[in-house]
Amino acid sequence: MVSLRIVLSIALAVSGAVAIHPGKIITEDWLAAGTLRAGASKIDGTLPLGVPLAGFNHGKRRVPYWPIPEFKNYTTFMTGNEGAWNPTWCKALVIDNGAEQIAFATLDGIGSDENLNYEAYGIASTMGFNIPITNIIFSASHSHSGPGAVSADSLWSLAPATDLLVPEIRRKLATSIATSLVEAFHNLAPAKIDIGTGDLVGVTVNRRARISPYVQRDTIDPHLGVIRVDTAAGVPLATMWNFAIHGVCFGSDNLKFSSDIMGYASDVMEKQIGGIALFMNGDAGDIDPAPGMCKGMPSSFAGGPIIADAVQKIWKSLNPTNQVSIIANSVELDFGPTNLNATFQRFDNCTTGGPLDICGICSFIQCEFNPHLGSAWLENTPRFTGISFVINNVSSVIVSIPGEALVELGWWIRNDTLDLGYQQTLLAGYSNAHMGYFATPNEYDIGGYESQLTFWGIDTASKIRNGCKLAATSVLPTV
Repeated sequence: MVSLRIVLSIALAVSGAVAIHPGKIITEDWLAAGTLRAGASKIDGTLPLGVPLAGFNHGKRRVPYWPIPEFKNYTTFMTGNEGAWNPTWCKALVIDNGAEQIAFATLDGIGSDENLNYEAYGIASTMGFNIPITNIIFSASHSHSGPGAVSADSLWSLAPATDLLVPEIRRKLATSIATSLVEAFHNLAPAKIDIGTGDLVGVTVNRRARISPYVQRDTIDPHLGVIRVDTAAGVPLATMWNFAIHGVCFGSDNLKFSSDIMGYASDVMEKQIGGIALFMNGDAGDIDPAPGMCKGMPSSFAGGPIIADAVQKIWKSLNPTNQVSIIANSVELDFGPTNLNATFQRFDNCTTGGPLDICGICSFIQCEFNPHLGSAWLENTPRFTGISFVINNVSSVIVSIPGEALVELGWWIRNDTLDLGYQQTLLAGYSNAHMGYFATPNEYDIGGYESQLTFWGIDTASKIRNGCKLAATSVLPTV
């Protein structure tokens, strides 16, 4: 348990979950208050030369003779960065409707490390920030050219995907995140918001189509969510956009920090729309940029303006108002030790053949390596946060996902929220924690990279689905 973790208080009588912050019933006074305020901020969180880039554990990213370490100021098993193509930002959005305060903190990085988040929150608290952590969604963009050396999880450190934790580096990044939250809070001013969704196709593909019979190249999540935040006078203050896409335009040979295609799209939005653009990834576990979308890098990305134009189209259709109801709540689940279930079929797509027909033999006798790793290796008590809105008589919900959901799991969650009565759903992937991939049973059995990094067995996706449903249920609007 992290030392900064707040005391959990209210037991939820289902599935062994813990409700951290009870929801509120919407009242007529609340809806009529018209006291909405919002604030946003943007802090350069780029780390010093020599800090490793997180995301790839091969190519130039790792030391030449791995696993033999090379001890340097900030690296052990990985190679230090050689600069930055562009800043990696820490951004924040705070919204207060007079009855509930919520915040979003976004980071240009590979994942949302739980310990990093708690450290950032602790620093922010000392600076006067008092929104409950249960009302905050910490999200990472999933850029594979963001900062490493900031996670204590042994599995990611030794892979090596992030390298060993360097406390002073994590403290520096946590301070940038904290500063973004505090500045957004201090920037609170009368505002209006609206939320809308649309579809965006042609810029992403499903990378598992090459090995899975269950998906095609165009089996993607097309949902594009937009939160428009204006000042009371109608001046653009912030635009939060939500879409499923891997930040892998830069590969493993890149040694410079970058916010990747998502960051470039946000830069374009800030020029076209104004205000601060914040990105929140979705169910992107098996979703990559489509061919041609990365063209023009490092100075630009062909897909960036396409995404920005689609966001702006939705943004223009919205009707911001200060009559907004908000309910926020978090549910924490204990996943327990891992269930790795390492088999030849899952790790090499191998069911027959191999030396001495080892794959065929193991397919028959079901040989496996199944270590049960605890919390020192990988985060295993994720916080699922739900935030619901009623704006212009439309109900929307945002639910956090603590890692990489495959698109099929995303559809499961969307269907669950639809059954609950929500009209719009935004999936906040890579948020509040990073517990690896969440392959659905079909994809888990097929194997491949995403299956290998699904750490709690064939039912992992169902566990994640349950957490999201509990969070969404706990913030259902009641008028």
